[in-house]
Amino acid sequence: MIDYHVHSIHSGDSPARVREMCLRAVEIGISEICFTEHLDFTPTDISYGSFVYNDWIKDIASAREEFSDRLTIRMGVEVDFQQKYIPQIEDFVSSREFDYVLASAHYVNGVLLENHKDYFPGKNTRDAYAPYFEVALGAAEAGIFDALAHLDLCKRYGVLYFGCFGSEDFQSEIEAVIRAVIKSNMALEINTSGLRQAPGETYPCQNVINRYVELGGRLITIGSDAHTPEQLGYGLIDAQSILAQAGIAEPARFHKRKVITE
Repeated sequence: MIDYHVHSIHSGDSPARVREMCLRAVEIGISEICFTEHLDFTPTDISYGSFVYNDWIKDIASAREEFSDRLTIRMGVEVDFQQKYIPQIEDFVSSREFDYVLASAHYVNGVLLENHKDYFPGKNTRDAYAPYFEVALGAAEAGIFDALAHLDLCKRYGVLYFGCFGSEDFQSEIEAVIRAVIKSNMALEINTSGLRQAPGETYPCQNVINRYVELGGRLITIGSDAHTPEQLGYGLIDAQSILAQAGIAEPARFHKRKVITE
């Protein structure tokens, strides 16, 4: 059992201490976790400025010492991708040590999707969703990242306005992102937070993962996107089932930004 999408107080939107998350991981039988703290460059974002790398690695080092015989702890970062911040992103991740750099899309045309009342009203599904996949495509093509997070996160709030999300309606957009992920030698994440949110399914769903594998993708990470100890590990069994149905035996793992092959 591994969980490659975990947040702590260093993310700005999580109240959890690193040690709390590690204790919970051991309690529920997780053997490896990756802390993927939010890195945001938008000044108005709740997580802006919260990720202080030197403070974080002290907590990671302390946890690694305490849990050395019970838990493998990886150092990751979840970068909120926006095209205009590429120089800052490149500078930050290239000048610091990480095991895993995860790209995510939360902003579309400068609007944070979490502020859904500012984004979805007045749009149809194509107007709402297609620009999101353009941002995800940009992240996949940037050549900076090790994996792409929650490919269809746009449905988290979109389902409140349009009902069930049909990935087949955006097949060309999704396939473009998938092909870019594969071309960039990135992993694709199965994010289980959607199981506890309005969509009631993972980001992305089974058929998107199946298509990724059909197109030649083999690197898939799994993560709960936990912001509290109670959320840690949520839905990982479901994610492993999705992997198995797609014909992938094990989730991808990373060390110093390289895929672990043993």
